[in-house]
Amino acid sequence: MKTIIKYLLGVLLCTFTLSSCEDRLDIAQQGVTDVDAFYKTDEDAMEAIAAVYSTWRGMGYTNFFLKNMLSDDMYAGGGSRGDNTQLEQLNEYTFSSSNTTISDAFSSYYKLIYLSNLVINKFDPAESDTMAQVVAEAKTARAWAYFDLVTLWGPAPLVLTELKPSEYQQANAKVEDIWTQIELDLKEAVSSNALPEKTDSLDKTPGARLTKQAAQSFLGKAQLFQGKYEEAAKTLGEVINSGKYGLYGDYGNILRANADFCCESIFETNSLNDPVNPWSQGNTMFSCMIGWRSDKMFLYGYYWGAHDLYPAGWGFANPTKELYNAFVSMEGINGYRLKNTIKTYTDLLGMGVYLNAGTSLYGNEGYFSWKNRFIGTEVITNSYGFCISSNYRIMRYAEVLLNAAEACLLSNDKTNALKYINKVRGRARLKALADVTLDDIKKEKRLELCSEMVRFQDLIRWGDAATALGSQGLNIPSFYGLNADYTNKVQNDYTNSVYGFKTGKNELLPFPEHEMNVNKNIEQNPGW
Repeated sequence: MKTIIKYLLGVLLCTFTLSSCEDRLDIAQQGVTDVDAFYKTDEDAMEAIAAVYSTWRGMGYTNFFLKNMLSDDMYAGGGSRGDNTQLEQLNEYTFSSSNTTISDAFSSYYKLIYLSNLVINKFDPAESDTMAQVVAEAKTARAWAYFDLVTLWGPAPLVLTELKPSEYQQANAKVEDIWTQIELDLKEAVSSNALPEKTDSLDKTPGARLTKQAAQSFLGKAQLFQGKYEEAAKTLGEVINSGKYGLYGDYGNILRANADFCCESIFETNSLNDPVNPWSQGNTMFSCMIGWRSDKMFLYGYYWGAHDLYPAGWGFANPTKELYNAFVSMEGINGYRLKNTIKTYTDLLGMGVYLNAGTSLYGNEGYFSWKNRFIGTEVITNSYGFCISSNYRIMRYAEVLLNAAEACLLSNDKTNALKYINKVRGRARLKALADVTLDDIKKEKRLELCSEMVRFQDLIRWGDAATALGSQGLNIPSFYGLNADYTNKVQNDYTNSVYGFKTGKNELLPFPEHEMNVNKNIEQNPGW
């Protein structure tokens, strides 16, 4: 009996001791906010919407390469064949549902939606002006994400609230329901009167925050894509007639840091030139990716002022000859916008830049991006690599004008369609058109917005993708300098037996392999 009593006392003592230890170990984790204690104050609201903007900024790299690689405006490029197989697959239409650029993009859209949903559902706009503004901003961000999801993937899952674990396997939504939600979010954001507005075209006060006109611009684009031409013309006309935006005078620097938040900026995600924490500001390796190949080209005139191109880069995203020819056809070989978008190899020689002897440039026909150039005044460096401080442009006023021109033309308002397209042509130093057709607008939009992530989605909705992209990926060129007659020496060093846009399949991207593996309720898109 004594032994049993001693045993029970021992058990009780151990239980008490362990319980006491657990109590001592049950301490708040440092640096972590209790969700139940958050989403209460204006300060919380500002932190929550900052997470939305930060995530949006972080999507710039993937969005650029996903959308532009699918277009007919550039080659994947890089150091050599296989330098980035994911981009090559997209560019040549050999990709599958396992392509990581596609899966990364798909996940990032839903991350943005998740963070936006938290703001929308946890803050009451009636409580304060701050909360009203962040909810309107989050609705605009969510709508933008769903616009890309529905135009790239079609019937993607529609998620508007936080999901319980039992709800993670979401089925496809109806495309019409996604469009309805996009319009609802944007109309509510606009009508809330909670979004800031610029006082005039030179006002930079809103900075990287969404404005009322940004939401209207996204709404007008969504209406245009649905064929609601009269509604789109009205919505976009309100942005234009506000007088708060204009075309930036220096097209050669339209995407550079010195044009950040300029009169043409409808919306751009912010980047800070912080050499201490360069990667914490949302900067990525995008800039180094598009920089010209410093191991194969002589770029060191930068150090004595011959040019402003930083001598570093990996040579991805090179303009196609076909894009260059499209510029020449409209503007001539010395066109103002052409010269500020693409440089020829002859142009480079005049700048003291040349291809090193015995080398070649993969995925290149002798044309080089100037619009997206990697320049020294914007460079941030650290031990990891290089990035630049210029902002990512999400939408420019030029796109609003061209979207409005199309909407007006297709709703029988040729007067305004002509006025809007001629504004863009005027900045490009082109003769005003006396009449306008849809083909004029298509050509103008391609040149004005090349490399700005709109071409592929436009080709799909216009029904032009099969013609424009059907042969893409058949031949992959390499540039070897100049022939004896000073023409570009180009060889098709690589060819594909499977290539190009396929009708009935490539109108939509595949849902990622990982998503299909874990979500039994989602159905794959046709052809995949």
